[in-house]
Amino acid sequence: MKNSITFFCLSMSVACAQNEPSAVSSPHSETPVLEVSMYESPAIVREEAIDHPYDIAFEIVKFDHDQYGLQIDMRLFGGSFYVSPFSTRDFKGKFRVEIAPNDHLKLGSDIVETPCSQPVIDLHPFVDGEVNWVTENTKYEYPLEVKSTEDFEIGGKIIFVIEPKCTMEEIPLIFKYENGELRVEKWEC
Repeated sequence: MKNSITFFCLSMSVACAQNEPSAVSSPHSETPVLEVSMYESPAIVREEAIDHPYDIAFEIVKFDHDQYGLQIDMRLFGGSFYVSPFSTRDFKGKFRVEIAPNDHLKLGSDIVETPCSQPVIDLHPFVDGEVNWVTENTKYEYPLEVKSTEDFEIGGKIIFVIEPKCTMEEIPLIFKYENGELRVEKWEC
């Protein structure tokens, strides 16, 4: 009987959700549990989230003679969302940057995410546990170190799954180092 009442109360709280998913703290964990899964969020505008879920822009900034940063600006539309690189669980579609193996350019691991995503527990079967969802416009900075004085071109890509569209996005990049300056461009294959 007690379990039936608890289930009924939880069902009512899910059915009454009006806005973006809110979270409540779990009695056994400090990580908040979403009352409504991100996949079922009433904030999702399906047509926009499917037709134009995001815009992405990126550029290189120079810090000193061989230290650079790859800055990425993610703009989300229609309630779209994705898994932050700071999620502790392993997700195939976690936001990440990869560069081809090389001896000229090193991608650092001290990533900056602004604003910082926070872990939540999403009980949807696709997740069923802790995740850092990115649900708002977010900027990233990935450190880059040039390890060569020679000119070079190196391929790379930005990879993530955009939800609720549920597509693996791969944005091809080309890093070009010419005359002592590093730049990045979208690679048109």
